Amino acid sequence: MKIYISGKISGLELSDVQTKFADAEAFLNELGFEAVNPMKNGLTAQHTWEQHMVRDIEMLFSCEAIYMMDNWVASTGASIEYDIAMRMKKDVWFESNVVKSHSCVMEIQNAIHEVTGLRFQEYTTKSRKRNVFFARMLFVYHCRRNRLKLVEIAKYVNRDHTSMLHLLNKYNDEVRYNPNFRVMAQKIDNILNKTNNE
Repeated sequence: MKIYISGKISGLELSDVQTKFADAEAFLNELGFEAVNPMKNGLTAQHTWEQHMVRDIEMLFSCEAIYMMDNWVASTGASIEYDIAMRMKKDVWFESNVVKSHSCVMEIQNAIHEVTGLRFQEYTTKSRKRNVFFARMLFVYHCRRNRLKLVEIAKYVNRDHTSMLHLLNKYNDEVRYNPNFRVMAQKIDNILNKTNNE
C-alpha cells in the first residue's frame, strides 16, 4: 500500500524537516508500506509554497493512505492534505498511533525473517509457494495475537478480510498436523516471548 507522509514543513529548519520526513519514510518502508515522501517531490526551495502544494497533492492522489506526523495540526499545508485525504476516503494513519500500536509488527517481521529467511516483502506478494504461505500465516497469526484488527493486518499483507480469516483458521491445523510448520511456529513463539520478556 502506498502511503503519503504529511507534516509541518514551513517555518522549520529545512535540514530538520528533511531528517524527520526521511525517518518517517524509513519507518513506514520497514513496516512494509511504500512511503511517498513530499520532500522528494522534485521541486527546490526556490519554488513557491503553492507550487509545492500542487505537486504534493498530486503525490497524495496516487496513494491509498496518508500518514499524519505529530506536528501536522500546526501546518496549513498538512491540514489541507488531511482534508483532501478525508474527502477522498483514504486511510488516515496518525504517527503516534502507528508507532505505539504497530511496534510489535517489526518484532514479528524480524522473528519470521530469522526463522524462515524471508523478508516481509517476499511473503506479502501473491505467491502461493508453501514457505511464503506459511510465513504469511505466521505473520497474520501473531499480529492478531497482539490484538491488531483484521482490517489493519489485511493492509500489511495486501489481502482481504476473508483471506485473514482463512489464514487464522488454518494456523491451528498446520500446528497440529504439520511437523515442519510446528517447529517453525515454536521457534517464532520462542523469539517473540524472549523479546517480550526482556
